[in-house]
Amino acid sequence: MSHLKNNRTLLFSLIGGTIALVLVGVSLLGHVSEKKELEAQYADLTSDLTSIENTILEQQANLDDEKMSSVKEVTGLDPALIQTDSQEASSYFEQAFNWKSGSDYDEARTRYIESLGEGNAFTETYLPPDTKIDTDDGPLSYIDFKGIKASMSNIHVVPMTAEGDRIRYVAFVQYFMHEDDSDTVNPEALVGSEAIIEFTAAGDAATDGRRITEVTARAGFHSRQDP
Repeated sequence: MSHLKNNRTLLFSLIGGTIALVLVGVSLLGHVSEKKELEAQYADLTSDLTSIENTILEQQANLDDEKMSSVKEVTGLDPALIQTDSQEASSYFEQAFNWKSGSDYDEARTRYIESLGEGNAFTETYLPPDTKIDTDDGPLSYIDFKGIKASMSNIHVVPMTAEGDRIRYVAFVQYFMHEDDSDTVNPEALVGSEAIIEFTAAGDAATDGRRITEVTARAGFHSRQDP
């Protein structure tokens, strides 16, 4: 009798364990199905988001093109061309307002004289000859003697007139004179100077590139530390 009772208990245990395993399996299958459904929803949402982002970028590009077309139609100036000329002007004038020694200064002055010709207003105004001091060891640059350096901080270019792709600009160059490179860490503490220059940009930007020509000084050199 006891043996029968033990067998019955074992049978009930086996049946109970089997039912529990079945319930766990059903639960796991439900979780797997739910996970796959969530993954599918996530993939759909990601695809929708990418599509929306691409649409926004396309609309923004179209809006930018419309703005540029409107500006060009009203003013006759191509904003993209003005941006290109601003970059060219920054590169062209950097050497004139960014030098660290007397030899750098002389090299810059020679370069602009070769480009603009002898007696041009730009070098006469902003790059006058560096004074040489006679010493026992020979001529000494006044710039080197004083330890003067120049750093260009900004250039702002404004178009004035245009004839096709030939545009006349006025450029406002901000720069400062200093004696040590560490001074540039806090440029706000330095005395700033400004150069006002007129120039013309011309040429096909897509093929030969734009060229800076007809450079002239519009205002005099002014600084608390003239070389």
